Amino acid sequence: MPEEIPPPQLLYYEDAYLKEFEARVLKTLKIDDRYGLILDRTAFYPMGGGQPADTGVIKGRNGEIRVADVQMVRGSVIHFASEIKGEIREGEEVMGVIDWDRRYALMRNHTAAHLMGEAVRRATGIPVKIVGSAIDADKARLDFAHEESLRPLFLEIEKIANDVVRENRLVEVKMMTREEAEKYVEKFHESLKTLPPQVQEVRIVEVKDWHACACGGTHLKNTGEVGAIKVLKRVSKGKGVERIEFSAKES
Repeated sequence: MPEEIPPPQLLYYEDAYLKEFEARVLKTLKIDDRYGLILDRTAFYPMGGGQPADTGVIKGRNGEIRVADVQMVRGSVIHFASEIKGEIREGEEVMGVIDWDRRYALMRNHTAAHLMGEAVRRATGIPVKIVGSAIDADKARLDFAHEESLRPLFLEIEKIANDVVRENRLVEVKMMTREEAEKYVEKFHESLKTLPPQVQEVRIVEVKDWHACACGGTHLKNTGEVGAIKVLKRVSKGKGVERIEFSAKES
């Protein structure tokens, strides 16, 4: 990646509900037979933190691309195309359009995952460690370091999580120094151990007065938008690891 390209303005952090945006093309490139664009600003979320990349369309004066994948590479966000019509050139102004239905489904399941992580801890009565996660548009999963089956607790876990959904609690994003964040998330049985040591400014997502952790994903403004959380199944991932799959459904 050319070092002279400045980092983009990350619009999805400023407003996770932004569906369309204008930007300027800084670079067109081809990587392993994939055509990509680098913009000066973007609302497309790049894959990371268990959350898939956004999809959608980028439209120029004489062409457009269908965005199938978005990756953060050394500080630049690359929008990879699955389909190209016409031509988009460096320096031109373009319009980006997010596949909003998919993004919103991801946001609902991501916020639901934060609720479910804390709900499992409250149902078990111990600060169970989350050792894996993945968010999809139709469901999400969490892996817990737990010796016993969580299946007997399904109804209680669902109830705890859905009670917080109905409380319509605010979901707040806060930026903190690493030292501040370390102390802050300790109150919620979380840590920053998985964050690389060079990360000194930490983005914290908090379900108001209920749970907070470091997170780089997109989230809802309040828990009420989740709708309702339904546990789908439990899977044993080997000794001491329990996986729960769940989904945010319309209430």
